[in-house]
Amino acid sequence: MQKIFNLTSTFKSVEEADDGSVNIKGYASTNDTDRAGDVIKKEAWEKGGLDNFGNNPIILFNHDYNKPIGRATSLETDERGLKITANLSKSAGDVTNLVKEGILRAFSVGFRVKDADYMEEGDGYLIKDAELFEVSVVSVPANQAATFSVAKSFDTKEEYSEWKKQFVKKTEVITPQVNTDNTSVFKENIMSENKDFNLEEFAKNVAKETTAAIAMQQADAKAKAIAEEQAVAEKAVEEKAISDTKLEEKKAEVSAIIEAGTSGAETLVSELEKRIDSKYSNVEQVVEGLKAELREKSEEISQIRESKRIFGERQKGGSPLQSFASDLEDVWLLGKATGKGLNTKFAKETMEKVNTMSGVDVSSADFEQTVSTNIERDIQNALVLAPLFREIAMTSATQILPILPDSGYAEFTANQAATGSSPHGNLDMRSATYADKAGVVMTERTLSTKKLISQSYLGNETEEDAILPILPLIRESMIRSHARGMENAILAGDDADGVYGTSGATFEGLLHLARNDSDLTQTTTAFASDALTALQLLAARKNMGKYGLRAEDVIYVVSQRGYYELLEDDEFQDVNLVGDMATKLSGEIGGVFGSKVIVCDEFATPAVGKFHACAVYARNYVMPRLRGMTVESDYEVANQRRVLVASQRIGFIDLIDGATSKWALQYKAS
Repeated sequence: MQKIFNLTSTFKSVEEADDGSVNIKGYASTNDTDRAGDVIKKEAWEKGGLDNFGNNPIILFNHDYNKPIGRATSLETDERGLKITANLSKSAGDVTNLVKEGILRAFSVGFRVKDADYMEEGDGYLIKDAELFEVSVVSVPANQAATFSVAKSFDTKEEYSEWKKQFVKKTEVITPQVNTDNTSVFKENIMSENKDFNLEEFAKNVAKETTAAIAMQQADAKAKAIAEEQAVAEKAVEEKAISDTKLEEKKAEVSAIIEAGTSGAETLVSELEKRIDSKYSNVEQVVEGLKAELREKSEEISQIRESKRIFGERQKGGSPLQSFASDLEDVWLLGKATGKGLNTKFAKETMEKVNTMSGVDVSSADFEQTVSTNIERDIQNALVLAPLFREIAMTSATQILPILPDSGYAEFTANQAATGSSPHGNLDMRSATYADKAGVVMTERTLSTKKLISQSYLGNETEEDAILPILPLIRESMIRSHARGMENAILAGDDADGVYGTSGATFEGLLHLARNDSDLTQTTTAFASDALTALQLLAARKNMGKYGLRAEDVIYVVSQRGYYELLEDDEFQDVNLVGDMATKLSGEIGGVFGSKVIVCDEFATPAVGKFHACAVYARNYVMPRLRGMTVESDYEVANQRRVLVASQRIGFIDLIDGATSKWALQYKAS
């Protein structure tokens, strides 16, 4: 039975390449025994099972052969299992972007079991030989309850029982049959209960049948080897004939080139001799004539040389905007800081280099958007909390988002139609009493944004040459300032524990929402001796109810002090234990009972009554964004200085208002 199994695992590493593609890395299988009792030994992949896939290692999306998205760059076994590295093309579009954002995080491999031992004790299989068919990035991983399960991969019990017969070995006398694919099938022979049963004679018959079967297999293998050797010999003769033909053609081509070159050289020498002998009285006149011709062609020669130089630059890869990205950022910021735009000396020199390299004019509009996008990208890279939540692009200052609340129970009825005359039918809200007939009522949330601003000042007398060295520092400070502002607003927001206070300067953050809804736990231990533990985090997740059921959907955000306290807790798995599961990009530093732990330095200084940790169900929160980053400048006459202003409009809101999708931990009040 050629049954195809799917084995699902999680990316252990996601790296974005310079060309926009994504590199993913992880283990397709390990030597560990999974929850269903099945084991795939690393040796199972070392018997030729990877060869066919290695000839064309295409990566698919959702096992769809019409949707290739990349190629496997490495497929190897080590002491832990089968290790896969793949590159997802930027041409895959949404799939590659979803992998970058951490939404798609699993791949699935399809393979066939060629040989295995059934382990009766654990009702599992020791897989000794397997063949890999394809590798896919998947949105809904198969068999999420276990790493891999043979039994659960079959649609019916009968189908599984039939497949199982191939690998069940009985302790009674058995008759082996050798298949063409070198796998053995054991069929059960029940020994007769007849007292006259001759065991010795039966054993001799079994030996004869086994010997005959093996001899037949060896004869088939020998015939196959002879046929293969003959085919190889015929192919070698054919390839030699083709090679000899190509060699003769190449010789003829080289001879023609040599003849043409010799003829051309002889013609040139002959022409020079004629010009010297017949047209000119001496060699000096010949030289002067040649100089005159070279002067006439000098412009044409210069253009040819320049075109070759530009072509050579293009061959190196990358557009002019990419090659001069750093200089163009300095040009743009310098123009804003001085108020001169592209009229600074540095801007003119840089634009001349860019246009010379590109061969076509590059305007300020071409790179202004690029510079703004790069600044916004660097801000995103500096964030820890913001990447946890979905962003919603807005086209106006406010936007209405419809919300469909959870519904109640459907109705069982013996009649042809359900009861109830309400226009809503018999669907009720989850919070309603069964059969209320009140119906499911749509709700809505109003999305809005607030402007986040940073300002830098430069004196009026500051020279251009003095500003240039500090531009990278100004840019870095701008990025860090916005990143810190966004992180503090998302964590605390309009709360006393945040830097923006309770005046409504910013939106409501996680800690403020937890305080408003009383979704918090205040410890009874005195602040000085209180220490954060994994069990406290688990209790916070338990208090979240249905929003805390799935461990992978819950994220713990802890303070710096809380993180160091967790390191001393036996239940916490830090980076030393989880290895490459912890990444700098996401800020993840470990896990607690299947949930990620992220450290954030925007908690208030530890003190009585202050928050120090928070569990959050990130799917209930969104971040509205109105346009991107904007950098402007203005001159203050009274202060004799120029101000450089960077601004963006963002927001933060929970979709289900008042839901227990967060739970904060607070030190004792006194």
